[in-house]
Amino acid sequence: MEHGTPEVRLFTGSDVAMRSRMRTMHGHYLTDAAAFAALNPDLGGSFGATWLAAIEAADKAPNVDVRRGTLSEDTATVESEMERARSMAQSVFYYVDQAFPRNKARLTQYGKERYGKAAADPEEMRLLLDMAAQAAERDHAALAEKGFRPQQLADLKALAAQLDTVDTQHELRKGTNQEDTNAYIRLQNQAYSFGQQLNKAAKRAFEADPTKQKRYRLSDGEAPAGGPGPKTSPPAK
Repeated sequence: MEHGTPEVRLFTGSDVAMRSRMRTMHGHYLTDAAAFAALNPDLGGSFGATWLAAIEAADKAPNVDVRRGTLSEDTATVESEMERARSMAQSVFYYVDQAFPRNKARLTQYGKERYGKAAADPEEMRLLLDMAAQAAERDHAALAEKGFRPQQLADLKALAAQLDTVDTQHELRKGTNQEDTNAYIRLQNQAYSFGQQLNKAAKRAFEADPTKQKRYRLSDGEAPAGGPGPKTSPPAK
């Protein structure tokens, strides 16, 4: 199932740290708005209000980790049902073998040949259980003589339906989780993008004022424009 290309964060560090830096930078911007607008009119007017709204939206976006936790719970539920299904399939195969000894063709009608693939694939397992349930209804008298009870047949049918339900929910949530994660990251990137614009503009608006440039850094390790570059080692003698 395709769910589109995952969004990538434009920044390093945590989302919380980024938003905190953007809020601080926004406060500085309110003081320096006129200087930025003089450099570029697009950085004046509603720029500050729009940026603040973007920060607020990023702050209020649902926590991605909560959704990941829910998805992990879904995965555990599917695996739990698969464990039950594997056990039930093996039990059915046992009774079939007892009722129809050395009858490979009969076991095939119960899905025995597809068990290897079905053991790791919920959809394949559901199909196997459906096959087994239909065959068991046909052979119920012979199976009953070997101890296969009506309740076991009912449980077999119910498990096939339950496995289908939990696997479908899991697949749908995986798609929704990716879509929601992308939307969340887009909101974080949007808040950050305003800071990126001011970071570039500050190097021109405050070309002679490294202290003000520093207010618009995107990271603590960023050097001001015209500042010293990375240190280099002297040439070897």
